[in-house]
Parts: sequence; C-alpha cells; structure tokens
Amino acid sequence: MYGLLHAVLCACALLTLSSNAQLIGNNTEYRPDTCLDGSKHEANPIPAQEGADYKECKLWKDKACCTAEFTQQLAAATVTNIDGYHWNRCGNLSQSCQVFFIRVECFYRCSPNVAHWMLEEYSALANLPVCREFCNAWYAACKNDKTCIENWITDWNYTAGSNHCPTNVPCRLYSEVYGSGEGICNKLWGRSFFYSNYSKNDEDRQCLQPWWPKDQPNPNTQVIEQLFGGTDGGSDSCPRPVVMLLLVTLLNMAAVIVSL
Repeated sequence: MYGLLHAVLCACALLTLSSNAQLIGNNTEYRPDTCLDGSKHEANPIPAQEGADYKECKLWKDKACCTAEFTQQLAAATVTNIDGYHWNRCGNLSQSCQVFFIRVECFYRCSPNVAHWMLEEYSALANLPVCREFCNAWYAACKNDKTCIENWITDWNYTAGSNHCPTNVPCRLYSEVYGSGEGICNKLWGRSFFYSNYSKNDEDRQCLQPWWPKDQPNPNTQVIEQLFGGTDGGSDSCPRPVVMLLLVTLLNMAAVIVSL
C-alpha cells in the first residue's frame, strides 16, 4: 500500500513542479556511454588511440564518440565549414562566437551522454536541456554576428548540394534573430537543445553542460544517473522517466473513471 501511495504522491508532485521542470529524452532507460547513431559518430565511445592527436574536443578524448581526425577540422584559426556544412554564409564567425560553435559541435559529435535525447531514426537530438549559463554565454559571444536564417537545420536552401541562404533573405544580427540565450539554445539547432532554468551550480540540476574546465570531471555523468539511472535518492526516489509514465497511466485511469 505504501508503494502505491508513494507512487501517486510522486506523480502529483510532478504536476506541481515549477518552470524548472525539464523534458526528458525519448529513451527512458539508463544508457550510459552510448553514442548517437549515424556515420558522424563512433559505434561506441572509445578512448583515444595511442598517438591520436585531438586538436579540439579534448574533454572527451578518454571516452569519445568522435575521432581525432574529425577534430582537426575544428582546429583552423577560422572554421568555415564542417564536412561541407558551412558556418560562414553571412561572413566568418567572430572568434568569440566560433568558440561556442566548436564547443557545441564537440558536445554533439563526441559526448557519450547525449544519446538519451536521441531521435531514433536520425543522428539527431531533441530537447536536450542545456544549463542556462552556457546558453547565455553563447548568445553573448555571438549576438553581434550575423545569420540569414533562424533554424540551422531546416531553414537553409540545400538545392545546390550544400547549405546556402534562401534567395533574397538578408543577413541579420543574432541579437535580432534570437534575442537571448533562451532564443539561441531553443532555435539555432532546431529542437536539439532546450534552454534550462537550472544553473550548472544547482545541486539538483537537471541540465547538461556542453563544456567545463578541463581539470574537472565530466559533470554530466551524475546528471544522467539522476535522470535515468534512479540513483538520486535511493529506493524511495522517483526516477523522472518512470514518474512521467506513471502520470500518464494515472490520468488515463482518471478519464475512464469519470466516464463511467
């Protein structure tokens, strides 16, 4: 009886969560050290091979879903394109902005933590919660750069075989297109990321950090365990994927009862 009561209380508590509540991924099981599907990623995260020279993305070299060869594209003083996908359709990125594009690219290509938010049919993410400090800093670094489109996945003209600005669409400042850290995280890479109201310093944070100081351990490992592994509060805790499934079940049951 206690178990059922506890489950119901957990579900009810979820309904009263503040705006800090985060969307979880499409996969409810704990999947540590899993790479995204697709040719852009390794089949499994691997340590750097002997002699491998990671020019960038060094935070992941001991357990990476990307190769050292890939990171060489990010090492240029001015990065214009990655695998033929151009970053410079409205001029080269400023150095401060380029730093954040590189960090996001490393996170997407190399991190073994992001597959919980994987769209199963694609080598893509959906609604991965990013800690607010990163989003705000990304916007601050890029607000004076320019782009001709809002969504860097769907809004380009790809008819010439690569990404180009749509015809007669002018380049505008990021500050006009995105307006804030929330805007840049929620819009630039489509639905891939989700601006989190959690701070990276919150003890109960439910957000991931695409970058952190190199002398510190990966801060996302603990977050993944809490969200998907059920290790955040012992046997009486409420793993969020389980709670959400339970909540749906309870709501369906309530609808049936009301209809009787």
